[in-house]
Amino acid sequence: MPAGRRAVLAAGAAVLVAGALGGEEWHDRRHTAGGGTSGTADPATVRAVQAVLDRRAAAVLARDQAALAATVLPTAQALRDSGAAMLGNLAQVPVGAWTYRLQALDAYPLPPVIGAEGAARLATRVELSYRLSGFDSEPVTATQYLTFTRSGSGGGTGSGGGWLLSSDSDHVGGDVQLWDLGPVTVVQGRSSLVLGLRDQGTLQQLADEADRAVPAVSAVWGTGWGQRTVLLAPLGLDQFGRLLGADPSGYTAIAAVTTGELGAAEAGRTERITVNPQVWDTLNALGRRVVTTHETTHVATRAITEQWTPRWLSEGAANWTGYLGTGRTPQQIAPELLADLRAGRIPARLPDDASFDGSAADLPQAYEQAWFACRSIVARHGQKALVALYRAVAAAGGSGGAAAALDTALRRSTGVGTSAFTAQWVADLRYAAR
Repeated sequence: MPAGRRAVLAAGAAVLVAGALGGEEWHDRRHTAGGGTSGTADPATVRAVQAVLDRRAAAVLARDQAALAATVLPTAQALRDSGAAMLGNLAQVPVGAWTYRLQALDAYPLPPVIGAEGAARLATRVELSYRLSGFDSEPVTATQYLTFTRSGSGGGTGSGGGWLLSSDSDHVGGDVQLWDLGPVTVVQGRSSLVLGLRDQGTLQQLADEADRAVPAVSAVWGTGWGQRTVLLAPLGLDQFGRLLGADPSGYTAIAAVTTGELGAAEAGRTERITVNPQVWDTLNALGRRVVTTHETTHVATRAITEQWTPRWLSEGAANWTGYLGTGRTPQQIAPELLADLRAGRIPARLPDDASFDGSAADLPQAYEQAWFACRSIVARHGQKALVALYRAVAAAGGSGGAAAALDTALRRSTGVGTSAFTAQWVADLRYAAR
């Protein structure tokens, strides 16, 4: 799902200007079926390049700078330096597993190299898989685009052997990791791991909030999830955007984003919560607590969130959980929405998925409407009905379309379909505006 959420900011006497709080950005990072390059690739070349990748992986795990440098072309000094820097940046990170897998040998057009016209080169797409000890029961994967050059003289790509890494910048793309950006400081809490480029105090604050959020979320959504979180804390908005692989200008008002894979098949993964420092630093204590609980809800519910789960439900449920127990009133949680209602601007339908994009003009209202929809379910049927609805949407399947899945799930969990529920929600909105 696309990310989108505005921050809850402090205003006056701790009154929250309630916008949205964070976001989901679900990437398909699953392993490629079959686990290798196409059958047309020369087997000797595939084995030779994979052997270099295996040596690189072993060097990273051993934190062996010399072994890592030995996989790089001697003339590619900048690449050797960046490899050494990466090992230094990873010094505190509890890496439990690290592997590379060759995916393609001709993944992008190669730029010309002056003075090396006769050198054979390969434009590869590589999958990095890694696990953080104590937190990842399944690997997290990332894509890299690496150029290999055949070292020495003679021999074409079909003769195998002799390949060394020569560039990681010939293709724009690939996934940026936090350790690509600078030295990573690690703070581990009771149920959280914070990896950051920020000061120790800020990272400890994040860990404390994450540790508090885990039991709060489990109290609503149960304990059938990993009950642990990994948070990434970059230094600035530009780094935040690079980690997400997105234009940072679209995230200037988003406090945090949760990334991961959807569905029960990926239930073993611990997803990442990436914190936007530009917004996080403007939040008051309550805002930070709500944001962290909101994002932790996305982690807890990710295995029961499918492509057909409506954004109003996933974001509204996260907002509901985030604000639960804070003592905030609807007027404090949804001021923009209530202002619209009192001005006669009554929504006729639940917000669609596009309403939650970061560039949407009425983003605060979309999130407030979503929160209010979940509030209506809880007020009429209880909190267990909200959890049951969320699960029922996932179980309904998407073959009949998202609208059909929602209607079926609503009938099963609340006894009314989408039209009747929407009418109830609008009636509750009108009552709140009185």
